[in-house]
Amino acid sequence: MVTTVEGQSPPLLLQIVIERLRAGVEHDYGRIEEELLDTCRRLGAPNRYLAMVSINRPTEVWWLNTYDSQAAVARVAEAYAMNTALLTALRELSARKNGMTEPPLEQMTQFRGDLSSADPWRIGELQYAVVRELHAPAKSVGAVFQSPDGRAFVLIAASDLNIAQQQSERLGKGARIFEVQPKWSLPQETWVSLNPRLWKP
Repeated sequence: MVTTVEGQSPPLLLQIVIERLRAGVEHDYGRIEEELLDTCRRLGAPNRYLAMVSINRPTEVWWLNTYDSQAAVARVAEAYAMNTALLTALRELSARKNGMTEPPLEQMTQFRGDLSSADPWRIGELQYAVVRELHAPAKSVGAVFQSPDGRAFVLIAASDLNIAQQQSERLGKGARIFEVQPKWSLPQETWVSLNPRLWKP
């Protein structure tokens, strides 16, 4: 496992959920996501998650959930199943997004340390993330995650837009820049402690 100088390690499992927004819905979508976050906090969501939005069109929202094992995935799923109040509220709020996005895409990916570089894992800590999708796993700068369908996702963080653009050039053709959305995310304590300015209320 690659450990960064900040003490973070890339997660063994990274769940990626992608929502592509239809034109003109950004404001209403954002309000619903803020309500969803408030609901998760109030009713005790069992997992922490990161929301980030592409800076260029088509506008995509990527949701990242990290796990250190399949057992952790199962524990979170069980905790959701037992929290009927939370599930009911989330379903009702999520239904309001119908028509705003294309059908969500979801992948549970696995970290490929053998293909990843020693670049620090700072996703969630820094304001920007750069992502490149690959048709097949390949050695790359950043952290490489393989999906069950044989594709791969490469992620690397950046503290500002200029550095994000440099990281995009490092990742190569097809790389996209995303900005973290604190108002839609339920952050891990580690992210907050490493960058309180980003995650301040």
